[in-house]
Amino acid sequence: MAIAGLGVLAISLWEFRPLPRDWFQVKWLDNWTVWGFGGYMVALPLVLLVSLLNQLIWQGQGGSNPLLFLALKAQDQVALTIFFLTASVMAPLFEEIMFRGFLLPSLTRYMPVWGSIILSAFLFAIAHMSLSEVLPLMTLGIILGFVYVKSRNLLAPMLLHSLWNSGTLLSLFILGS
Repeated sequence: MAIAGLGVLAISLWEFRPLPRDWFQVKWLDNWTVWGFGGYMVALPLVLLVSLLNQLIWQGQGGSNPLLFLALKAQDQVALTIFFLTASVMAPLFEEIMFRGFLLPSLTRYMPVWGSIILSAFLFAIAHMSLSEVLPLMTLGIILGFVYVKSRNLLAPMLLHSLWNSGTLLSLFILGS
């Protein structure tokens, strides 16, 4: 699915080459780890607070990823490892390329940066297809967008996103066992 999405993105952008210099910036020799870890330290309490408020709104109802439930129920180590790698490595790479690498800079052509961060965060949350998790995911998306805008390096939100997904999955694996 990620390959198909990236393929559509590449085909869509082909006629606009060369792309602006600030799109899809990846700078290995930069302070992206500071922004990634720092963003995680900010995201952790904020998203947890919004999640608690969200629980009051939804009163414990709402969906989650059905594949996660099946993987946890089966207790298959291979399935859990593949699920973990997909969610902790591949999903952050793909989603950050799409939402912070492409969508966020595209939106800044039509609205202020803060509006672009909020709209891209909302679309990021909606893309996860869980109405009951829109507020926490949007909060995470705003922090990811802020980290990207301030760091000017796509590796920073990728690291933050990977840390977030890894921490979430590890806690679910521990609680699920």
